[in-house]
Amino acid sequence: MNISKIKLRRVLKTDLEYFRDWRNSPEIWKNNTQFTFLNMKDQKKWFKSLSEKDSKKEMFAIVNSKNTPVGICGLTNLDPVEKSGKVAIIIGEINVQSKGIGTQGLELLLEYGFKKKKLHRIEAEVLEFNKKSLSFFQKFNFKKEVRLRNYLFRDNKWWDMIVYSKIISD
Repeated sequence: MNISKIKLRRVLKTDLEYFRDWRNSPEIWKNNTQFTFLNMKDQKKWFKSLSEKDSKKEMFAIVNSKNTPVGICGLTNLDPVEKSGKVAIIIGEINVQSKGIGTQGLELLLEYGFKKKKLHRIEAEVLEFNKKSLSFFQKFNFKKEVRLRNYLFRDNKWWDMIVYSKIISD
């Protein structure tokens, strides 16, 4: 399948409505650890936090050839001393999911994290029922490290969180 090329760019204020709508959609919300729905006030506060001097996150819009956002990704919990961070990635536009956009986005993000940020370790946290994300990170040779038992209560059941990591030498 021929998929369009994507790129990562800094988050713009005009992206915030996309992000809010995606995060609040049932398809994405169920695979996330957030309990509350987001509003524009939340989004603007989050956007402002990205430019703070001591911010421990760098987020990017995943955009198509028309510069329209189709997803968001980034590195959070950045620790310059331990040279580590956590990956966050959402393909928000349902019609482009499972078409290689996430793969391209994560490839670009890992290159940025390991080469430009000089990170040694990048983690991914995935809820145990999210089989699609579990196989996604395994495809990138993220190694399973730990299972956090009964991490999240959703749909009247407790679910575990699986923590994966990728080390620069992997």
